[in-house]
Amino acid sequence: MKKNTMMLFIAGMVVLALFVPAAMAADYPQNGQFIAQYDENQLVKDTSSSKNAGTTIYNSAAAEKASALVSATRTYVNPVNPGEDWPLFMHDAANTGFSPCDGVPQSSPTVTVFDEYEVPGAINPVIAGGYIILYTGYSGFDEGSISEINLTCLYEDNLTVKWDYALPRTIAYGSWASAATDGVYAYGVSDDEVVCVEIASGSEVWTYYTVGSVICNGGPTIGGDYLFCSDWSGHYYCLDRYTGNEEWVFDDTDSTYDMEYTQGTPAYDSADGAIYVTSYGYSGGSTGQLFKVDSSGNEVWSAQVSGSCFCGSPSIDDDFVYVTSYNFGGEGGLFKFNKTNGNLEDSVAIERTDATPAIDEENGLIYVSGGCYGYADPETRCYNISDFSDLKWENTIVGGWTCSVTLADGLAFVGRETGYPTYCYDRIYVFDAITGAPKWYNAGGGSTAAIANDKVYSVGNDGAMYVFS
Repeated sequence: MKKNTMMLFIAGMVVLALFVPAAMAADYPQNGQFIAQYDENQLVKDTSSSKNAGTTIYNSAAAEKASALVSATRTYVNPVNPGEDWPLFMHDAANTGFSPCDGVPQSSPTVTVFDEYEVPGAINPVIAGGYIILYTGYSGFDEGSISEINLTCLYEDNLTVKWDYALPRTIAYGSWASAATDGVYAYGVSDDEVVCVEIASGSEVWTYYTVGSVICNGGPTIGGDYLFCSDWSGHYYCLDRYTGNEEWVFDDTDSTYDMEYTQGTPAYDSADGAIYVTSYGYSGGSTGQLFKVDSSGNEVWSAQVSGSCFCGSPSIDDDFVYVTSYNFGGEGGLFKFNKTNGNLEDSVAIERTDATPAIDEENGLIYVSGGCYGYADPETRCYNISDFSDLKWENTIVGGWTCSVTLADGLAFVGRETGYPTYCYDRIYVFDAITGAPKWYNAGGGSTAAIANDKVYSVGNDGAMYVFS
């Protein structure tokens, strides 16, 4: 284990007042990326590190049951190759956003709505083993005075609630982090806690407390026997997914570059057990950092791009890492790095975005969504993955900085941003993934779509989850 000695040195969230230049103080709504702008009345308690920082708390009865499950004949969905399930933020551990489903509606879908609970408007559900895992508790993007949120499990076949697990929420920060699941366990994050809940019973198995601040925007991912996640103040974690034990923490003590803010979902490479993670900062000017971290928590290589903020999550294929940037004062970018040595291979200017690039390896295409209502026009783009100067198609009507394009059955799915101050989505658009020709749209949903077992799931600003089949 590493870094436990660092917990006494982690700064409290008060440093976040320095996060955004003062000139921008009134420019952004209350949400996780711009947490410094929050109404202080919404800060329910001090947000410095927990007294339990870096520790795991067990539910002994549930942990014993979980141990038995590991050796039982129970079907786990493989997050590296999950098939037609969608267990992670962008389908798989590589964050490709590509589903192999081949029966997705090509036009005029049947629409089913889950509105029994309110669902946050920029979060996509995860689906595996016949269950849907999502967060519930408020609608839209701005939590207001919400002080609690639930990890909720639905039955995939009929959208009825199996259980709710109450998560802590001592600060309303509008995070759009997705949950993760392998069909046996559900993993959720809130405040400084990472929780594992057994799906069959809805019982807590373990809770891990981060050594840093709240977990914001970057959700957990699963690779091998491990769960990888981040907090917002410069730490990435590797936990045993069954026990919650901390294996290692990757932070400034390991990295070449300072990791001021970390809000990405790691991309896991099953070939060597490495993860790829992002960070960004403002000290000395805005910068974006990308790191390759080996299975022991050591930096393999790092890359830095000045004038860019890598606020989103990377995606990977066999040879390259792809990441976007958010530029608070202008255009963002799409970047391509060599997985072996971290060399920057290609880049192109795009709209500012936190979105994760979606990869279609078979057709050699990559997709990005960007724009921020009132500051940058929306746009969705498709590029030749081998040459970013080759723009295959673009659409200037849809897209947004918190909405990643997802792909299935020759289609590309993306939302239309609602506008200030919600920064959510009120419509889903579907395009021919090769040509960009419109296929269908619906005035519901719009957040990053999850595609599982030939159904499309997307949450709208109205707090409802829409299912298209």
